[in-house]
Amino acid sequence: MGKSMILKLIAFESLGVRSQATYIQTSDTSIFIDPSAALAPRRYNLPPHKIEALRLLEMFENINSLIQDSEYIVITHYHYDHHDPGRFIDVDNYKGKIFLLKDPKQYINFSQKVRANRFLNLIKSRCKDIKIIDGKTISIGKTRLTFSRPLPHGESTRLGYVLSLCVSDEDYTVLFTSDIEGGPAEEHMQLLKICSPKIAIIDGPPTYLLHHSYSMASFERSLQFLKLFLQMPELEIVILDHHICRELNYLNKILEVVKEFNKTGKKIINAAEFIGVEAQFLEAQRKELYSREPSSGIEILRSSIRIDAIELDDVY
Repeated sequence: MGKSMILKLIAFESLGVRSQATYIQTSDTSIFIDPSAALAPRRYNLPPHKIEALRLLEMFENINSLIQDSEYIVITHYHYDHHDPGRFIDVDNYKGKIFLLKDPKQYINFSQKVRANRFLNLIKSRCKDIKIIDGKTISIGKTRLTFSRPLPHGESTRLGYVLSLCVSDEDYTVLFTSDIEGGPAEEHMQLLKICSPKIAIIDGPPTYLLHHSYSMASFERSLQFLKLFLQMPELEIVILDHHICRELNYLNKILEVVKEFNKTGKKIINAAEFIGVEAQFLEAQRKELYSREPSSGIEILRSSIRIDAIELDDVY
């Protein structure tokens, strides 16, 4: 990283949970982007395994700790793997924080609007300030946070909208796409104009949903979107994780793009590789986990939820 920026990848699929929780510290401030995590409610027609549940709780210990160290909390949208309304986070940790939020009323689908309202009611009496930041730029000393306009959550707006953002200081720039599912829509192209990153954290196409709820046409467009980053002279690393890491053989499906990156000296890696630990794709391995030890994690999760107002299926 640069002399003044520290990037910490806290929770991602390659680390065993559904998340993109990312902590950035600059010489001016500390920013926690989407401090939350979740598990797939069903995969291979199986509920979360005990090992997944324990990993989720471990991740929330780290998230709770880093929230306390953060000045700014960014919420790019209101899915539970990107924000936590007091399920596993101690809401007192939100005290004194400045929240930079995706607009809870505009460019939002119904389910996220309900969740956003619940979250606002939770934080408004605790936090220091709340700012709606769609399409805005915020300067904190020499640190700049540039937010995109609302972008489709994938190939359509069925799942709502998200914000991407660029964090830059004197010598480093990081792009955080949030859930654009690889960038298959025309609207996602605006990200190439608002940011010239050295590191791009991109969620990648959900290859495990190909031929189901994610089209081949969108997959091909997402590969083209990735290739456009090859034209960015400053770019060094693409951290490709989240949706794309929900199956084990995802690299085989993007091998052509990986080879093109390698030729230029740029890298495509997952979050585990970036922080130097062994990847654990627990959701993709759920069937194998059950074959080794048929032990559900449902009761572990149920007993760990801090509030009772959310149905169990909503927890993940």
